[in-house]
Amino acid sequence: MDFWNDKSERYRFKMVDVYNEQVKELIKIVPDFKIANATIHFDETSPHMHVVGVPVVLNCTRGMKKQVGKSKLFTKTSLTEIQDKMRNACIKSYNKFYEVNTQLKQKQKGRNQDINVNEMSNYREIKKQLAKKEQKLEKANIQTRELDNSSKDINTILDNLKPTLMNKNNMVISSEDVQKIKNYTEDVKDVTQTVRSVNDLNMAIKDFEHSAFEIEKENRSIKYKIELKDNEIGSLKKELSTKDKIIGRLQTEKEKLKQELQKFKGFWHSIMSHFHKRICYDKDNNYKIVSDDLYKNGIFDSNDNEIANNIARKVTIPDENKQNKNKKKNNDTRF
Repeated sequence: MDFWNDKSERYRFKMVDVYNEQVKELIKIVPDFKIANATIHFDETSPHMHVVGVPVVLNCTRGMKKQVGKSKLFTKTSLTEIQDKMRNACIKSYNKFYEVNTQLKQKQKGRNQDINVNEMSNYREIKKQLAKKEQKLEKANIQTRELDNSSKDINTILDNLKPTLMNKNNMVISSEDVQKIKNYTEDVKDVTQTVRSVNDLNMAIKDFEHSAFEIEKENRSIKYKIELKDNEIGSLKKELSTKDKIIGRLQTEKEKLKQELQKFKGFWHSIMSHFHKRICYDKDNNYKIVSDDLYKNGIFDSNDNEIANNIARKVTIPDENKQNKNKKKNNDTRF
C-alpha cells in the first residue's frame, strides 16, 4: 500500500505485462490448475489480479477418472511451495519490465491474519447490551403477536358498531369497548419504542464494527511502517558501530603519530642544538658549510639557519618559538 500510494497511472499499468507472465508461470508451476479467467484490477491501492480456475485430478480410482480435486492439489505444503515460486517469478518479471533490480522483502510468518472482533475493545460489553436488547426484541415480538389478536378484537368492535337513532353518521360504542381501544393504543406505543431502541443499538453495533475494522487496518499499516523504520534503524546502528570502530582505530593511529612527532621534535631540537654549539661556540667550519648547504637546499628554513648561526638566539622547537613570540607580543602591549 505504501509503495503504490504515489505511483502514476502509467507506472501502475506496466503491471499488466508482469501479470501476463505471472499467469504463464502459474500454468508451469501448477499445470493441473486449469485457469478459466484472470482479471487485473486497478480500483484499489495496489494493482492486483483475480484468478479463477479449476483444480483437476487425473486417474481417480473412484467415480470419474478426471475430477475436481482442490484438497489434493492445494495442500498447506504445496501452497507454500507455489507461493515461493510465484514470488520469485513475480519479482523477476517486475525487474524485467520496470528495468530495475529490486528484491522482495523476506516472507514473514503470521503476516496474514483475520481480524477477531472479540478482541476489540468494548466489543464484549456491547455484545452484552445487544443480548439484553434481543430479549427486549423477543418481548416486542410477543407483544406484536398479542397486538395482532387485539387488532382483531378492535376490528370486531368497529364492525359491530351501530348508528344512533338520532343520527346515522354517529355510532354507539360502550365504555368497555372504548377502554379496550385505549389499551390497544398504549400497547402499540410500548412495542414501537422497544423495537426502535433495539434497531438503534443494531445500527450502533454495525457502526462500531466498521470503525474498529478501519482502526485495525490503520494499525496494521502503522505497524508495517514501524517495522520498516526499525529495520532502517538497525542498519544505521550497524553502520554507526562500524564508523565508531574506524574512529577508534584512527584515534589510536593519531596517538601514535603524536608520539612519533614528539620524538621527531626532540630529535630536531638535538640537531639544532648541536649545530648551534658547533658553529657558534666551537667554530667548526665544516658544520658552517653543512648548515649553509642545508639552507640553500631548503632543508633548513630561515628560522633554522638563524638558530644555527646566531649565538644570541635560543634554541627552541617551532611550537616553542610561536609561544615565545606570542608571549613577547603580549608583554610589549601598551595602554
